[in-house]
Amino acid sequence: MRHFTADYVERAVVRDGTAVRLRLVTPDDKPLLLAGFRRMSPQSRYARFFGPKDTLSGDELRYLTEIDQEHHFALGAVTEDGDGRGEPIGAGVARFIRLPESPEAAEAAVAVVDEMHGRGLGKLLFLRLCAAAAERGVERFRCEVLGSNTGMRALIEEVSPGPQIQVCGGVMTIDMAIPDVSPAEPVAGPPPAGPMYQLFRAVAVDRVEWTFAVRRLWRRE
Repeated sequence: MRHFTADYVERAVVRDGTAVRLRLVTPDDKPLLLAGFRRMSPQSRYARFFGPKDTLSGDELRYLTEIDQEHHFALGAVTEDGDGRGEPIGAGVARFIRLPESPEAAEAAVAVVDEMHGRGLGKLLFLRLCAAAAERGVERFRCEVLGSNTGMRALIEEVSPGPQIQVCGGVMTIDMAIPDVSPAEPVAGPPPAGPMYQLFRAVAVDRVEWTFAVRRLWRRE
């Protein structure tokens, strides 16, 4: 029995007391996703899309919302109180996309709107993404990153005991086993052990430069 199905709804309270509701992304979420994008700062947009970006095209919105939840999976968080007029407000999205040549592996990413940074929502989305991937037979997340700066080298030194790392042409391909977490892992607990969570934390503070392989998660190349 799967936990993360079309009926999945989870209510949680993040670190500052904000109530959020988690559910799977649907095709009807295009306006919600676009509104969340517009509330991101130019710096956050640049970090996610690797260049200035003012809007999401119709094609991009279809790519990010019209998904099968098997090979391309995404769940989102909205604030429980909404905008005070009954309309939801998007707070964050987590997704993975299987690699066609290695269906047991997937690229993954988590994005949280600026005003929700530092509240533990990113960690919650990360935990649920790992659990959803595991129940769909995904065993590891693969990341391709550029290793041209000192921050990246320091990160690799931190995570090197766990992941499999291959270097070719200045690009590091990192395979990481998905942490063993339950679908209801409490967000108030300690951070997941292991290198993958360290990598996601490093991405959040822009210590990592992603290659085009990972950029496909946020825009169609």
